[in-house]
Amino acid sequence: MNPDDLVEVWRGLAEGQGASGIDRRRLDTEASVDLFACIFWPSRRLGLLIEGDGEQRPPTDRIPTCRGVKVLHEVLDPVNPRTVLRVMLEDERLREIFAVLSADLVNAVVAEQNTTAGLRRCIERLSMWQGLFERVPAEGLSQEAQRGLFGELIVLESICFPEMETFDAVTSWTGPSASHQDFTIRDSAIEVKTTLSKLHARLAIANERQLDERSHRALLLAHICIQESNARGISLPALVTRIRSQLQSDHLAAREFDDRLMQGGYLDVHAPLYSRGRYRVTDQHYYHIFGSFPRLTEANLPSGVGDIRYTIIAGDLSEYAIPREMAVRLIMETND
Repeated sequence: MNPDDLVEVWRGLAEGQGASGIDRRRLDTEASVDLFACIFWPSRRLGLLIEGDGEQRPPTDRIPTCRGVKVLHEVLDPVNPRTVLRVMLEDERLREIFAVLSADLVNAVVAEQNTTAGLRRCIERLSMWQGLFERVPAEGLSQEAQRGLFGELIVLESICFPEMETFDAVTSWTGPSASHQDFTIRDSAIEVKTTLSKLHARLAIANERQLDERSHRALLLAHICIQESNARGISLPALVTRIRSQLQSDHLAAREFDDRLMQGGYLDVHAPLYSRGRYRVTDQHYYHIFGSFPRLTEANLPSGVGDIRYTIIAGDLSEYAIPREMAVRLIMETND
């Protein structure tokens, strides 16, 4: 299910002349719950109706809400309970992003094998969307964000997977969260920067804590160089698919990976947009951050200065460069 499919269904339903109530159309006959695209009359609001046998409630007994979206939760008939979720668009200016949210909810629910899991997954997904709804544009990630995600996934696949259990590897990926570094592995960390291959690449540093090693036993900077290549490259969705195939035997790791993708703003409904670009990794550089490594941190900023952004020149970091094998040893070793 993609947003365009839902928009077409809603358009067909809206051609009716309902005075009150709901016009609905079933979206998937094989799903473990009943899924309907809806028009709520007389307001003509777009929405979803998700129903299933049994009583399902969120952990805090509060249904998450998103800006411009109304969510109603009911448990009908206490003797033979049936859970009903109504998700309705209230702000027409958000129609496009609502289509993205709705398609994602449908895809998440359809993937579950039973009613209980389907309803729970829907509620969990709404909780995740609370923050995402504010910052994920309907047209998907920018090209810069796509490249950044691509580089992080390359490090996950090439550094973490060979050295760690799959679930530990996936949970070490902290880039989608508010962490200052993209990977946190035990008491060490890796910050990843991805650039198109060229001389004098500039690496953008987001704040004064990103390259501050004081809270880590070891902090590495990974510079992933990529080149746009339609002939020999791989698209971001293809890379996501490749990683998912490596997680097939670990359901928890696969679920965690999908959730972190979503937190990072990657939604499968945008995959056709991202498939247009293909990248080839031309080089991977690793730098050990210590001593006089060129960086700004809280320790060397003047009093009253903070929340800074700056760039460093990759070509000037050669004395801190280390081979991949040493990078792995530094990041994986423990103090035990």
